[in-house]
Amino acid sequence: MLWLTDAIHHWHPVMPALLAWIALLLPRIGVLTWSEFERDIGWTNFFVLASSLSLARALTHSGATDWIARLIVQAVPQFLDRPVLVIAVLLAASVPVRLLIPNITGFLATTIPIAMSIGAATGVNPMICGLAVMIAGDAVLYYPAQSASSLAVYERGYLSAPEIFRFGVWMTLIAFAVVLMVALPYWAAVGEPLRTP
Repeated sequence: MLWLTDAIHHWHPVMPALLAWIALLLPRIGVLTWSEFERDIGWTNFFVLASSLSLARALTHSGATDWIARLIVQAVPQFLDRPVLVIAVLLAASVPVRLLIPNITGFLATTIPIAMSIGAATGVNPMICGLAVMIAGDAVLYYPAQSASSLAVYERGYLSAPEIFRFGVWMTLIAFAVVLMVALPYWAAVGEPLRTP
C-alpha cells in the first residue's frame, strides 16, 4: 500500500521495502526468524546486484559512459546520419558483452547507460537505445551459467551446452528482428520516436 500511495507520502521507494523487511523479521510478528533469513537468502545474488548497480552509478557519475560514447561516435561518423544503424550496432555490440557478463543485472547495468549516452551523442532517442539493448540481452542465454533455470536443465542432462548456445543464437536473431521490425515502429506509434526532437 505504501508503494501505491507514494504520491501522498512522498517516501523514497526503498522505505516501504525496508519496513516490510523489518516486519518480516520482527520477533512474534514476523514470519521469518533471523537464522531462516540468513540461511535461505541468495547472498551471491545480493552482492552481484549491488556491485552491478554500483558499477552503473560509477560509470554514469564519473562521465565514463559519455566518454565511451564519444569515442564510439567519433570512430564511426556514419552514426550521425542513420539512426537505425545506431540501433543495429548497439544490438550487435550487445552480443559479445552478454557472452562476457553472465549475470543479466550486470549486463544491463553496464550496457544501458552506455547505450543511452551513445543515443544522446548521435541524436537518437536515448530511451529507445536503452530499451533495444535491454531486449537484446534479456532475450538470450548462450551458456547454462547465465540462468539458474537453464543450469538446472543442463545439470539434469535434458540439454547440452551446444544446444543451449544454438538456441541462444536463434533467440539473438529473433530479438534483433523484433527490435528492428516490431519494437521501433511500436515505440514511434506510442510517442517515442527514433530521433530526438
